[in-house]
Amino acid sequence: RSLPPPAWHSEDHRVPRIFMSAGEPSGVNIAATLMRTLKTRRDDLDFAGLGGEAMIAEGLRQIDNTADTATMWLWGNVKRVPAHYRALKRCMADWDAHPPAVMTTVDYQAFHLYMGTRAKKRGIPVVHYVSSQFWARRYYTLETIRRAYSHVLCIHEFEKKYYDAEGIPATFVGHPLFERLETRALDGALVDRIKALKQGERPLLGILPGSRGSEIKFALPVMLNAAKRLQPTPRVVVSAAHPRTRERLAAMVRESRLDAEIVDYGSGEILSAVDLSFITSGSASMEAVYYGCPAVVLYRCSPLSYFFAHPMVTSYFAQPHLDAGRESVPEFLLTSKRGVRVRRAAQSLLDDAGAREAKIAAFREMRERLLSGRKPSELAADVVLGYLDR
Repeated sequence: RSLPPPAWHSEDHRVPRIFMSAGEPSGVNIAATLMRTLKTRRDDLDFAGLGGEAMIAEGLRQIDNTADTATMWLWGNVKRVPAHYRALKRCMADWDAHPPAVMTTVDYQAFHLYMGTRAKKRGIPVVHYVSSQFWARRYYTLETIRRAYSHVLCIHEFEKKYYDAEGIPATFVGHPLFERLETRALDGALVDRIKALKQGERPLLGILPGSRGSEIKFALPVMLNAAKRLQPTPRVVVSAAHPRTRERLAAMVRESRLDAEIVDYGSGEILSAVDLSFITSGSASMEAVYYGCPAVVLYRCSPLSYFFAHPMVTSYFAQPHLDAGRESVPEFLLTSKRGVRVRRAAQSLLDDAGAREAKIAAFREMRERLLSGRKPSELAADVVLGYLDR
């Protein structure tokens, strides 16, 4: 449901309008940071589009909320087609009534490729932030990206060469998550409380199953089953990233009968305190890099999605691999909830202190490199404002 515009929202068509679109919690945070940076450069901007609460707090006139409908893989996207179609119709009506000077889309690839194509046909320049991983998935072609986007903002340095070779405007800006984490102060008391859960030789295991209901439904059983088979049995700390999914998460944890505690909104604190973590593939895997926590990354999907998706995945999917250019965390794309391979990889890391220290050292080097230079939102703002000035 659309929310009313902020009180200061202008109906003056001479005010430069930027249409923003983000479709999942991590993308909403990236978009909100970019909006904040844009407002420090110009005080006459007007924002409208799709997104969540963090973007509304920065002044977004929300047309629809897609932050709760984000999903991955084939079947998840198919189920969301009606909701996406309704959102796109509302957007196109808004473009006709309030033509934006530029559109900025963030991640959420399948939806934004279609939206960007529609916008470009209307003459709206489209800047896409968080490059499509076309080099890892055969069904994302550069021609599709060329039709959808006027300019691509890459978060991994190696991506830019592919666009340059095809003459598609692209800029490497760096990973936006680290910019956000730099400004977030950890709750020291919570970190100490989590560390105090450790008992003797029992390892302390962090579980970050994600914020989406579909992620928790599919990934959490794998993580809990793998944790139960570790030796010695760990103390477990589970991150509850969203109030909407906490009840389901808590019920699954109780059913597992693990010695576990649930922490609300504490992913950074958990990763700072535990010996090892299980993480659903996504931006949280880069949080593990930032906080120097060895991790096993996984994504579980339905057998139907796996049947169609697995032949198309031609590269690693965990973000730390992509930035490092080499394997840096064990990763698994699964359909079974048994967690046998996940347990095996985790046990190997727990048993080999040297391997754990090597992971931590590699993460430290990656973190220092990603924090050097200008901030991603500043480089992204340069590109977006460049289209306003044309």
